[in-house]
Amino acid sequence: MSQVAHALKDSLSVAAVSLALVTTAAAGEMMPAGSSPESGLAGVWRIIAAVPAPWVKAHRLTKAEAPLIEYAVEFKDHEVKGPKPLACPAATYSSGVGYAREWFGGRMASDATGAMAAALHLSPQPTTFRVICAGAARDYYIDDSADMVMAEGDVIYTLERPTGMDPEQYQAGYSGPSFDCTQARATGERLICIDAALAKIDAKLGEAYAALGREETPAGFANMQTGERAWVAYVMKSCGANAAMPDNTGDKNSIIECLATAYGDRADLIGALSVEKAGALMLEPRIRFRARQGPDTEESDITPFMSGGPEAGAFNAAIAKALKPGQWRMDDKALFRYGRDVNGAKLYAYRSYAAARFDARVVSLSIATSDFVGGRDEEYARSSFNWDVARARPIALNDVFAPGATWQQFALDFSMKALKKQIADDNMPADLDLSNVHATIANGANWLWGKDKATVMFTVVMNSGMPANPTDIDIPYTALKPYLKPDAVVLATPPG
Repeated sequence: MSQVAHALKDSLSVAAVSLALVTTAAAGEMMPAGSSPESGLAGVWRIIAAVPAPWVKAHRLTKAEAPLIEYAVEFKDHEVKGPKPLACPAATYSSGVGYAREWFGGRMASDATGAMAAALHLSPQPTTFRVICAGAARDYYIDDSADMVMAEGDVIYTLERPTGMDPEQYQAGYSGPSFDCTQARATGERLICIDAALAKIDAKLGEAYAALGREETPAGFANMQTGERAWVAYVMKSCGANAAMPDNTGDKNSIIECLATAYGDRADLIGALSVEKAGALMLEPRIRFRARQGPDTEESDITPFMSGGPEAGAFNAAIAKALKPGQWRMDDKALFRYGRDVNGAKLYAYRSYAAARFDARVVSLSIATSDFVGGRDEEYARSSFNWDVARARPIALNDVFAPGATWQQFALDFSMKALKKQIADDNMPADLDLSNVHATIANGANWLWGKDKATVMFTVVMNSGMPANPTDIDIPYTALKPYLKPDAVVLATPPG
């Protein structure tokens, strides 16, 4: 037989199989095919679960066996968008009722007892949506939970309408979390895989950790992993996600909302971190997470750690003395003045930092805290940590400004003008407490030293006693030059 004849025979065989699928499916009560999907099918569905088909031996699936899990599929006019082999650029649709003997191309025809159907949560005559692509039919069956099931090979996939915040934002393509959902066993993991919004937040957190991990030293990466494991364990317990899967939808949603809030906050926190480099020197975040009961307390503490040169030792020792990262901030009586008598309220203490500058001359960091200490409101605070790298000592205001210079008056006038403008832009009365502004300027813990500007960090108090929003006032070194020491370390280049 010639190659042409072989090719013709193969194509006829494929066509015969496709025709047989359509003809077999047509035995059910199906509507004529059209170019638009039924309203019950149209739109986006997510593949949230996969199990071995009931006609094969039960076993634990791997990602390789169930590659479609966590993909989203969109059924629209003339087209199915999604992963291969579900995608179809020229689709037609039908719907109706499929009979058990016809399900999955007849592979459940031997299910005399209905055990296979029960395992898939399918009623005897489920609503069936059919997609016809290039002459071949694929059926999607609505199960007892109003989800859809379909088969690809010997794997049964479950599809669900996207749940969670703003499900309309989801499009065809991969929409899973940062981990392999075929291995999800615990309640929290399963809910993350099931809920589209939560899966997206988990993926964002995973990307933030991965990006930071690629930049860190091995010791820093190990520290991050330890902190991450402690945080995940605490959040799962705190949200009730380490218990059995609830039967009630409301209870599931409560866990999902709790996880979404915690994971979203953590993603923003980790996403804002970075590893700074200055020649051989590195400045990387060290992440600590601690929790305890009596009362329910959590602390997330992120502090800087320097490596890469002899300058690192003195800096790290100064950070350890100033920030005390090995101690519980919650035990600081001056900070948490209400102690632990908080009527069962959950306490938390968060601390992180951001680098305004890191080079061979200056390390200038802003340290931010956000604490619930048992009072009526959350308490925020910011301060700076400024370090002279070469001299291995903190940078004080008198290291920067010339003796006798009227720099405080200049900084006060400059800041008052900027603050009044901001307050006017915020439609607030311009009743600034001058003494508060002056005290902020006179305190070196409120100054950051960038490469071309100084920044004063304000938490401004009005004469009424009400605080305004925290704000930063940038003062260029060109404006400060008359008041600076000629050899001030904060200048971008050493004096000639």
